[in-house]
Amino acid sequence: MTNLYDESGSRKRVLLVDDQNSVRDAVYTLLENDGYEVLSARNGLDGLTIFHRSLRPIDLLVTDCDMPGMTGPELARACLRRNRDVGILYISGSRPNDELQADLETGRRAFLAKPFRGDDLLRKVKELLSPGFGRNTRLPQEPHLAIQLVRSA
Repeated sequence: MTNLYDESGSRKRVLLVDDQNSVRDAVYTLLENDGYEVLSARNGLDGLTIFHRSLRPIDLLVTDCDMPGMTGPELARACLRRNRDVGILYISGSRPNDELQADLETGRRAFLAKPFRGDDLLRKVKELLSPGFGRNTRLPQEPHLAIQLVRSA
């Protein structure tokens, strides 16, 4: 079972970024009810601001990728430049393309297809926050991510 607390005794922090209010609200509630500290943003630019201003590190980024202004992959690259240990969970109604599939094999990254069940989301989050998950994999110098998200059903 994943420990919900970091080394300082604080709850693990998840940054949730999605431009669809219904998706953001549902995922926020699931994560909060499971014991995580959840910060949320409606787009990539707001998400990046929260990530940079956070006094404590963000443990996991859960992101939609097809957002106006800054896409999820762009957000993930910016977050990884600041914190190479942040986990990334992409949620999408589309299958991962070859570029994303290659990226998913590096570091602490995972993909969950929409629509998904709440317990499937929580299982992926726990995997990404588990000690050692994806940490033995060498990260590329400049992470290059690509994915297209569609609205959930």
